[in-house]
Amino acid sequence: MKRKKLILFIVEGPTDENALYPVMRSFFPDAIVKFHVAHGDLMLDADKSEDPLNLIRRIVAQERKRYGLKMSDILSVFEIIDTDGAFSGSSFVIYKEEANKAEYTEDAIYTAHRLSFLQRNKKKSRNANILSMARLLTDEIPYRLYYMSRNLEHALFNITESVSDNRKTNLSDHFSDEVRNHIAFISFLEKEGLVEKINYTQSWELINRNNESLKRHTNIYLLFEDFRYLS
Repeated sequence: MKRKKLILFIVEGPTDENALYPVMRSFFPDAIVKFHVAHGDLMLDADKSEDPLNLIRRIVAQERKRYGLKMSDILSVFEIIDTDGAFSGSSFVIYKEEANKAEYTEDAIYTAHRLSFLQRNKKKSRNANILSMARLLTDEIPYRLYYMSRNLEHALFNITESVSDNRKTNLSDHFSDEVRNHIAFISFLEKEGLVEKINYTQSWELINRNNESLKRHTNIYLLFEDFRYLS
């Protein structure tokens, strides 16, 4: 019997996996779908001198070791990130002395630590833009980067305020119960006005524009079309 190949999703948190696993398992019935949860923002882990693709390659090496896989056993690697408003220009990061924690709106980020936020945005957007142009991790493994803007809760549920971990879990549990396959997922995104008539490259041009990375967007629906060309 032919061995199924692995499709690996790299995500920031456990609620990303919780919400999206049924959808991706539905779309890839002939593959083994696994999620690697980074428990943080990988876009901030690569320093200025490092190719951020090397971080992804190390994660793939970890997963190969965990599951006893050869490179040829991996069909594709997809990564999904939160934009966190990081692609917005400096004029959208506004100093606010009384902001103990960063305050996000669809128009601006308000923070008492403006300089550190500008540095964060520069680093995150640089690494994400490099990865958005990547098509292969190796000669054998296709790779694509997708985003939720500003984050999963904003993109899927239109929640703009900060969300506790418990509420994140409850939201993702409910979503995975209600949206259990890729057809329902695309239908949901269409009803929410999140499916735009643009391609992958154009979706990254969009999110880099002005303060779009503070607004409600995702390009994850493009994954289902992109995979036909990657595989």
